[in-house]
Amino acid sequence: MTELIIGKFKIDPVLFEKGFSKGCGPHQCETTCCSSGVFLDPADRDIILEHKEEVKLQMDETQTQEHAVWFDNKQEVDTDFPSGFAVGTEVHNDKCVFLRTDGRCSVQLVSAEKYNDPWKIKPFYCIAFPIAVDHGVVTYDDYQDGKTQCCSIVSETNSSLVDSCKAELEFVLGKEGYSELKNYQVSKLQDSK
Repeated sequence: MTELIIGKFKIDPVLFEKGFSKGCGPHQCETTCCSSGVFLDPADRDIILEHKEEVKLQMDETQTQEHAVWFDNKQEVDTDFPSGFAVGTEVHNDKCVFLRTDGRCSVQLVSAEKYNDPWKIKPFYCIAFPIAVDHGVVTYDDYQDGKTQCCSIVSETNSSLVDSCKAELEFVLGKEGYSELKNYQVSKLQDSK
């Protein structure tokens, strides 16, 4: 397969080659990806902190209301983040500080209620998962592969990651970028016949 580049990203062939078992995928999220916290750009952290009072209102009794301990604030160099740095969310009660016991994200709930857009203030990689950008390559994040049905891929499937992760890939690549990705997939399927 020839190398595909869309915008500033290289595309990992795994997106075309593998997919989820029937009935599985991100639409059935088990939220186990949030058990160890998440990495986000410092700008995403700052946006969340701008909405801290609203986020606190969406938290349940298992979450900490103390916003000073929501992030580890140890910046790590990571060129896949817009600023070139990443910070992590802290873990509280064996899960990301923003994850409620009902499996819903407090940040996403604020985003949906205030902006009528569940992704408006949610961090980039939280939205994109199980799609990731790794050294400029859009790929599948295997962090939960084999541990959960929602994020475990298989070779024998009727639906590739390009198909089943449409929303996530549109978020990362934009609608035009996703359309280019889909057209590439269709042309490769036709070439293989």
